[in-house]
Amino acid sequence: MRPGAGRAAFSLAVLLIGACAAPGPTENPLDTPDDGLPVVSVCYAPLLANRADDIEPVARAACAEAGIPDATLRYWKKDHILNDCPLFKKSRIAFYCEPLPTPGFEEPQGIDKEAPGAP
Repeated sequence: MRPGAGRAAFSLAVLLIGACAAPGPTENPLDTPDDGLPVVSVCYAPLLANRADDIEPVARAACAEAGIPDATLRYWKKDHILNDCPLFKKSRIAFYCEPLPTPGFEEPQGIDKEAPGAP
């Protein structure tokens, strides 16, 4: 074996594992609520991914594909074991995609939201 060949093989293995560990969209959890807001899920490697820099851009892109292009992400849940994520990025985080409020629209103040005549 040539000198340095072991080090090169190790470096290649680390590079391949790192490339496979980039965050990516996945299936949503089975208990995803059906309340009208889209939910997006992302698989990631906890030791290699940063939420703001690596995970949230993937989640925002998934929200755009779900029909909410400029969504506000709201954390819903995280799981680590029984999910559809691959071996090298076994953690899954799920977000609600909340649409941004319409500019210029303000919620009326002091108006009862109940139907007229409701007790």
